[in-house]
Amino acid sequence: MLTEAIKARQYKNLPKQDKEKELNKTLKGVLINNHIKSDKQDTVSFSEIENSLLIQPEDIKNNTPSNTGESNKDSSFNVKKAIKPLLIGTGMVLGGIIGLSAILNKSSQKILTSKSYEQLPDLAVNMNIKQEPQFAIYRAIRDPNNKNVFAAAAVIVMSGITVLAKNFIDGIKEIWLKKQSADIEKDLQENLIAVETSSFSGKLNTVNQMLSENLKFFDKILNNKKEETKIPEIFKDFLSFKGNDKNNSQEKKEKMKNLKYMLLTAGVITAAIIAGKISINNLRKTAQNTNALANKIAENTINAIEEKAKNPKSEDVELITEYLKSICAKPEYIKELGAKYHLSEDKIKSITEEVNKAKKMIFADAPTALGGIPKKIQYYCYIDEERGYLYNWILNSENKFTKYLFLAFTMYGALGYTLKQMVDAIKEAAVLKENAKTELNLRKRLVEVEINNFKSKKESAIKPLLDNFYKQALSGKKSKEELKQIADNILTETKNGPPYVYT
Repeated sequence: MLTEAIKARQYKNLPKQDKEKELNKTLKGVLINNHIKSDKQDTVSFSEIENSLLIQPEDIKNNTPSNTGESNKDSSFNVKKAIKPLLIGTGMVLGGIIGLSAILNKSSQKILTSKSYEQLPDLAVNMNIKQEPQFAIYRAIRDPNNKNVFAAAAVIVMSGITVLAKNFIDGIKEIWLKKQSADIEKDLQENLIAVETSSFSGKLNTVNQMLSENLKFFDKILNNKKEETKIPEIFKDFLSFKGNDKNNSQEKKEKMKNLKYMLLTAGVITAAIIAGKISINNLRKTAQNTNALANKIAENTINAIEEKAKNPKSEDVELITEYLKSICAKPEYIKELGAKYHLSEDKIKSITEEVNKAKKMIFADAPTALGGIPKKIQYYCYIDEERGYLYNWILNSENKFTKYLFLAFTMYGALGYTLKQMVDAIKEAAVLKENAKTELNLRKRLVEVEINNFKSKKESAIKPLLDNFYKQALSGKKSKEELKQIADNILTETKNGPPYVYT
């Protein structure tokens, strides 16, 4: 007190400027003591908010892989990759055009130097009339009399009636199938209520089981029970981020599977080699058998020629020529036979040229009955529908059988089409019902899979939090109240965190 009184008396006796300096020093000291020094002494703790928000330590966060860079890399647009296929496709098209034009150029050059019997034969133009209306119109244009015009009009009208009738039957079929589909879908959705209820109940039971297991785990640690504390049984077989023995067994299974695939591939390659060798041997034997057959035919032909040559006759020359063509006889052999038949040099030369021509000529003209006459247009028709019988009935109305054929075939076609559509509609409805049953059975079987999937996702979210809690409990750095707060937050996260039961 005495010291403070002396200081006050000294301050009172100081000049005005010195008093202001001393006052500034005093204010500065008060501010420093109240703010800066007090902040260092009474540090604010963020542990409460950290526990409340379940903020995980950095070492746990860093375990989570980040693929942001890779995803950006993959999603970025690459001009070279986009244009390269276009350039390749364009180059292939241009190459094909150039190759085709080169073939046409070579072919046109070859025609100028090749012999006539080596060139491709000409083709006749055959115009096939397949539809009855076109046939009726063709006849009406060729011979526009009353019967032909009336018959063409009747065929066209019948075609329109047929289209309308088909559309009507098809429309009835589609409407009936739509109603059946709606009824089947309604029954399916009603049956799926029980399935979705079972799935919902299973998810709730999973959450309740996890809460019960976690509660027992926290109770053992916080109340210092003597039983051995460990991660709840529900997480025993769970694949955590760190991995466990199950990973090793999985890797062994994958290795065994890969080994099986390698052995299977090796077996397939070995089998392919063996099959290829057997196929080559078979082809070689086939070629040998073919050559043997050709030699046998040639031998028989030569024997027939020799048999004819023993008693040469002028009328056998044409037959002998055909024999010589079939075996592509050599000129020396032709001269030898010509001497036996006392043929002139010109005749022998003519036969030799015919044999050489037959040897080189591989194309033949199509029969006129099938291919038509080259450089001429030939029309022919093929009628197999009821409209053709209507046309015949109108043109030949005096013959009652044309009428009966038309009526009988038309009734048969209409009834057949109607019955076919009815059977198809019944079949499709039955397929829809069976598909609905299959869908229902599949959804029932997937309930357990959906619950396991839900459980696995829940465990993946809670397991790191339990590991962190267990680590902090063993370290002893947090009080029971803080651990209790963390445990409450973990239970809340288990109850309300993703994945959600209501999805």
